[in-house]
This record gives sequence, C-alpha cells and structure tokens, in this order.
Amino acid sequence: MGKLLYTSPVRSAQRKCAGKSIRFESTSHHSHISQIPDFSKYSPTKSISELAPYVSSTLCAYPLQSKYVNQQHYYQNKNILEKHYLTRKPHPVSLSQLAQYFDDSTTLTKQKIINSGRFVQQELVTRIAHKIHLLQTLPFNVVNNFHFSQVYESYYNIFERFRRYPTIKTIEDNEKFARFLQGILSDFNSLNLPHLIMGALECRILDLHPPEKVDEVVSSLLRARISRRLIVEEHLSITSNFNSGKKKNTLVLGDIFQECSAYEFLLGAKAMCEKFIQDMYFHGIALPEFVVDGNLGLKFYFLPLHLKYLLGELLRNSYEATMKEYIRLGLEKPEPITVTIVSNEQSFLFRISDRAGGIPHDEKTLWSFGKSKEMARKSLSNFHKLPGLQTISLYDYMYDKKAGGPTSHPYKFTSLEPISASNLPKGHKFEKPLLGLLERSSRYKLGIGLDMCRVYAEYWNGDLTVHSIKGHGTDTVLKLGNLMYHTDKLQLDKV
Repeated sequence: MGKLLYTSPVRSAQRKCAGKSIRFESTSHHSHISQIPDFSKYSPTKSISELAPYVSSTLCAYPLQSKYVNQQHYYQNKNILEKHYLTRKPHPVSLSQLAQYFDDSTTLTKQKIINSGRFVQQELVTRIAHKIHLLQTLPFNVVNNFHFSQVYESYYNIFERFRRYPTIKTIEDNEKFARFLQGILSDFNSLNLPHLIMGALECRILDLHPPEKVDEVVSSLLRARISRRLIVEEHLSITSNFNSGKKKNTLVLGDIFQECSAYEFLLGAKAMCEKFIQDMYFHGIALPEFVVDGNLGLKFYFLPLHLKYLLGELLRNSYEATMKEYIRLGLEKPEPITVTIVSNEQSFLFRISDRAGGIPHDEKTLWSFGKSKEMARKSLSNFHKLPGLQTISLYDYMYDKKAGGPTSHPYKFTSLEPISASNLPKGHKFEKPLLGLLERSSRYKLGIGLDMCRVYAEYWNGDLTVHSIKGHGTDTVLKLGNLMYHTDKLQLDKV
C-alpha cells in the first residue's frame, strides 16, 4: 500500500496521535491539504470549547473507529493483499457461463451449485482486491477524501469477509454462503454508489485530481460493481431455484434476466416522468404528448432494473427540459416527446427526441461526473440533502457494538425486487441505490444522469449519444447490445 495509509479529513505532513509521532509524505502540493480546518464555519453559533471533543478525533493520524486503516494496515496489506491476492488474475466470464453454471448442461445438481458458490467466493475476493489496489494508487489527497475513504473502507471490509469465509464443501455450506452474500448486497456497502459520486464531485470542486482521470476511476469502479453484483445475484438465483425443487434452467440467461417489452417499459418510464413533473409543478399542469413509433412489438432479454433506470433517467431529462421551455416561451401546450424504437440482430436502439431548445452545456461538461465547479457544487449540495444520506457514515454502523453487525434474512431478493433495509442505519433510504437515484424528488437535481447512463449502456455492449441543436431540441440515442448475440463473449467487467 506504500504511502497511502491515512484517510482522516485533516491532512498535514506530521501529526501526533495517542502519544505517537507519525510522518506522512503527501504527493499533493495544494495549500488546503496541510491546513487545519476552520471548524467555526461548520458551526458558527458554537464556541470552540463545545466543538473540542469532535476536533480531537480529526487530528489523529487514522480514523479512530477504522478497523482496516490503522497502524497495522500497511503490514496487513503487504503480506496478505499484495502477496496473495494481487498475484491472481480475475477470470473473464460470459453470460452463458453464468446461466449454465460453468458447463454446457442446463441441469441443476448439488455439485453444480457448490461449484458455483466456490467460484463466486474465489472470484469476488480477487476482483475486489484489484479494485482496492486501484484506490491505493490514487494520489493521497484523493483517496483521503471522506467519501472515497468510505468506499475504500467498505471494499476492504468486503475483501476481509470473503477472504476469511470457509470453503464451501456441502449444499448446507452454500445455503449459509447465500445468506452471507445477501447480507453484503443489502448492508452498508450499498452506500458505495452515492459515496463514489460525491467523492468525484468533491475532487472537482477542490481540484484534487484531473476531471478526466476521476471519470476513468469512477467508470471503472461502477463497471466492476455491476459485474460483481451480477455474479452474486446469478448464484443467489440458482440457489433459490435448486432449493425450490427446480431441476433445469429453462430461461436462456438465468432468472435475473427477463424478457422485457420495450413499449411497456417506455410506458412505465412515461408514468414516472409525468408524476415527477406534477410533483415539480402542480397536478393538472399540461403534459407533453408522448409518442412511440418504430418496432413497438420489440421484446428482448435484459436486466429489468437497469432498463428501468436507463429509460427513466433519459426520458426524465426530456420531460424536464420540455416543461421548462413550455413555461419560458408561454406556449399553448408543451411540445411532444417522441421515442423511436429500432432493432437489428446485434443491438436495440431508443431515440428520444424533444423540442426543448437544446442542451446549454458543452460536450466536455456533459459527460463528466465532476462537471464544472459551479455545477459540481450544486450537485453535491443536493446529494447532501437526499433523505438518509447526509448523516450516514460507514463507521456509525460498521463498528457500532450496539448494532450487532449485519443480520441474516431471506436472500430471495435480487435486482428484480427491493431488498430489506432492516439491517441498515436508521433513516437509510438507499437499499436500492440505482432506484433511489432514479426516484428522487425533483428538488434534488444531481446532474449525473447522462454520465451514469453512459456507463451502464457501454457495460451492455451499447452506447449513449446526444445530438443537440441550440434553439430547437435534442435527440438522445440509447443503444443496448443484444445479450443473445453476446452470450458467449468472454469479458471481465461486462458479464
């Protein structure tokens, strides 16, 4: 891990904590890195004596509650992660391999379930180890950001839990492993998505890292996150099938992929967007005519949650822009929004067309998680206002002895349904982070929808492009790869 030891919000070349002097060599030359914060700006109405108990912990070399970032972490990292896990290579996997459980048969057997569990255990610990290493190679002042340090701490927690998990030898062992997996999917680790985005926004505001490099890191971690969850959820799905007495896999790509009607998903996105507009303005406001043309009968295998997010997020942008232009120009009624569905053997395309005056942002700003500094500040401010996010720290739950740690509960839920938040911090609203972002109130404009959608589109062998004419309108084109065409393609972060 080298020099990357310290994740406290306060940075300096040398600190004293618990009677020990600890020296750090920061790679950053930004003046704000070595300055002690002005605590009065966070609470101008309180005296320094009232704030003193909170100040002392921030001046320590390591987070006081951290289990993995402490004086021993360097040795743990050097002798375990680097020596034993970074030497392993993650295995590229195809969709058909996941669905067929690593052989050409569709028959479910005990041994097949056990082998699948072993693969998940070994593959995930290797993959998460490499992403930990990616975070460790970032400049000190980036990973030292509060939000990135939360992600780092969570990743190392996942790494340790998988590393220490006993070998799966029997079907009963796999049953316990399935509950263990569901716990990881639904506990505090689900906060990694918003923390990752907030960290990118803060990096932009503070000039901690070049925006294009931050975008690369965030995109890489998002792709890897999707891939890990797919591997886990497919295993949970086949375990559930086996336990229910199912003998064969009758679906082409496993249960977590469903045959989706393009038209029905568009109607669902339309209903969500109309409710969004009514919440933004008032019930009874004139709404745009919604027109769908092209291949209305298209049905294809896809992950329902991802399709719902992609269409909902992109369509909402058009609805919001159309309504603002309608009000700005004082039109008799809003201009229509048209979606054209096109398909061929390799891919499916959705073109969303509006006449909302075009997009005012330049190409560079449009596709960056960090945006401009001004936009990043607005997005970050709204992130902080999201219910259940603004006060939650990993340490509040992860190492709270009263919390008792993650609890076991039925693992039948996957991407197809919401999962229980009973073992999350009180007030936590992001048990399904992707849906939490999609269904947020109109008050919280985050400015990351297009960036997120492009990552997900590219993950599914597709693309996202925007063609805007100032003063007229915008065509947003979402292309998704045909999973039936790509089933046998071996890919690392695209399984």
